[in-house]
Amino acid sequence: MGQLLKYPLILLLLLCGIWQGAAQPTVKSLEQQIKQLEEEIKRSTQLLEKTQKDQKVSQSELKLVLNRIDSRRKVVSSLEQQMNLLQAEIADREKAIAGMDDDLGRLRQEYAEMVREAYQNHKLNNFALFLFASKDFNQATRRIEFMRRYNSARESRARQLRTLSDSISLEIAVLNEQKEELDGTRQSHAREIGDLQKDENRYRTSITKLRQDESKLSKDLKAKQDQMEKAQQEIQRIIAEEAAKNKTEVRTAAEEEYIVSLTGKFDENKGKLPYPVRGGVIIDKYGKHQHPTQRNVTVNNKGVNIAGERNADVVCVFEGTVSKVFPVPGLNNGVLVRHGNYYTLYANMPSVAVKAGDRLTLNQRIGRLPDSSNSDDVYLHFELWQGSTNLNPEQWLRK
Repeated sequence: MGQLLKYPLILLLLLCGIWQGAAQPTVKSLEQQIKQLEEEIKRSTQLLEKTQKDQKVSQSELKLVLNRIDSRRKVVSSLEQQMNLLQAEIADREKAIAGMDDDLGRLRQEYAEMVREAYQNHKLNNFALFLFASKDFNQATRRIEFMRRYNSARESRARQLRTLSDSISLEIAVLNEQKEELDGTRQSHAREIGDLQKDENRYRTSITKLRQDESKLSKDLKAKQDQMEKAQQEIQRIIAEEAAKNKTEVRTAAEEEYIVSLTGKFDENKGKLPYPVRGGVIIDKYGKHQHPTQRNVTVNNKGVNIAGERNADVVCVFEGTVSKVFPVPGLNNGVLVRHGNYYTLYANMPSVAVKAGDRLTLNQRIGRLPDSSNSDDVYLHFELWQGSTNLNPEQWLRK
């Protein structure tokens, strides 16, 4: 009986995934991650189709292909983790079923022996003889209680057999479902590997074409890097100026309460902010890293560059107030929006639809991306600051 009682708990642990550990990925969490990555691949593909209308291979096209390659690699990695988890769960279930089968065999043997004994007692009328052979009333009472317990034990064994048999049937059904899921995951994995190889081949072909005129590209890139450095210095100066002004600004109690409240709400939305360009794709990541298409070139990005369709709307990622509208060297116009003690910066807009002091709502239009024939120029430079501290926007944007 003691061995049987452990199986409902085993079943519950297996079904709930408790054995995986709270901090470990689960099949469901990996499925959600894959869904997000597939959405990223879809956006990259849609934007890439529009970019390819240009007659020549562009840096933007290569960055979009690289983004898709990176997303596909992550999908492949997630699928491999899924397969490992499913295989481990299948092995656990097969082990549990084997243990249940052993116990079921013992229970069946015990029950068969009890049935045989009961049949023999009935055939020989042993119960009556056993009862009438009692020396006194007390002994007869004890013998009746013994037979009652014997019959109860036999019924209990029968219930145990039914319960354990049902548990095994359920485990086998779940096991078969997991095997089907594993087979589907393996097929998805094979498809992703094939798509990944196609993207990598395409990237190698495109970058070979692009590097045929590498000297000109390097010169253009150097000019853009110089412009970006000047733009970054100007942005940092303005951010520092605004942050200092924020500290010394005299505010009413109501204004102070609003600032504190807005800061708290912004904090709570880490990882939930919408993209400032609908359907946009990050093509230049945050921080110091190698240039995605040019050898021996290092980029130190204080924000992210988000590619989008020509003339696409740029929208505010959270409610706030426009602190400043200013020209940015090499990046058209910039808009700095304050969200309590946080700031978001939107740059590379030929024209803007807001002015300093405007109160903005979530998803309100700030401006538009360039309507340039060169797809390399059609992107938004987006930064996030907490006071004068630079933050990684990728950690705050919704996937």
